[in-house]
Amino acid sequence: MSPSVTLKDIARAAGVSTAAISQALNDRGSMRPETRERIKAIAAELGYVPNRHAAALRSGRTMTVGFVMVDDPESDRRGELQRARKLISLVRASAAHGFTVTVLPDSNPDLISGTTLDALYVPDARGNQPLLHAAIARGIPIVADDQFVDGSRGLSIRTGYDAAVRAGLDELERSGAQRIVFLTEEGGAPRDEIGRAAYEIWSSVRGREPLVRTVDASRRRLPRLLTEAVAGGADAIFAGAEDGPDVYLQLEEMRLVIPRDVQLVALCTTDCAVNRRLGVTHVCIRPDLAAEAMFETLPAALLDDGPRVVDLPWELVPGSTTRPPLTIGSPRKARPRKTQSLKAP
Repeated sequence: MSPSVTLKDIARAAGVSTAAISQALNDRGSMRPETRERIKAIAAELGYVPNRHAAALRSGRTMTVGFVMVDDPESDRRGELQRARKLISLVRASAAHGFTVTVLPDSNPDLISGTTLDALYVPDARGNQPLLHAAIARGIPIVADDQFVDGSRGLSIRTGYDAAVRAGLDELERSGAQRIVFLTEEGGAPRDEIGRAAYEIWSSVRGREPLVRTVDASRRRLPRLLTEAVAGGADAIFAGAEDGPDVYLQLEEMRLVIPRDVQLVALCTTDCAVNRRLGVTHVCIRPDLAAEAMFETLPAALLDDGPRVVDLPWELVPGSTTRPPLTIGSPRKARPRKTQSLKAP
């Protein structure tokens, strides 16, 4: 059937007014249940498809979400890959919910004044962005990854970097690691700052010396950093720059026996399958789920009842690069798999 069937067509077939058709299809009014069901059956038989955008206009919505793209010519490849994945996830989720996506460069906040959006998604928040302030000034709901949105119509999505880092460090601690080197990437991206802060706080609470090492985007310094770390007494490496496979292969190249000589835990978002094949103990986080979480929470976030926070799931996957947990006076037990489920307080 043609998708261009109108309310007038249904009214003509049902022998009632278009107002009655609208009430029946939208479950409004006080008509008899059998009449409502008859109208719905006729509409279905004719192949009527509701115009979601027309309904959105009547309710004051635009069925469009904005995606803030970092406009930085010196952006690192890992950041570009993550933003591309998030944009693809947003486009797919938007299409499934009947929305379109408008991409806005963060270098041009003036574009906000000429757009109409139901929400603005900020996947890589970097503090006080003029574009972000312009959107808040216009009353556009803000959805931001790993940044608290201070407003009544906002949604903060915690992708799990801090929780995942703590879980990986706890795993190394249980397996007896004493000197854990934390690898992060240069550039000061928000995700790396969150991971580094989690590591430094974890180390401080336990009275350990924080051993942070910064790797370059090309990983050219990685061999030297690992050689110096092991020579300095490191017995564990936390690959916080999502370079678990690179670190694993380099440690093998150094003829180290893993996990006897050095243990390894990696944080990952895109190469978790590679870590699994190599047997690397890793913590897998899923920032690509942020878009779907946004749409699940968006109706409530549009209400002026305070900011909301959603935690995305993450998973600790034990592998062969860490030792079994230390036990005293009892047999060793298998390590349980830990997961963090999606929740919206």
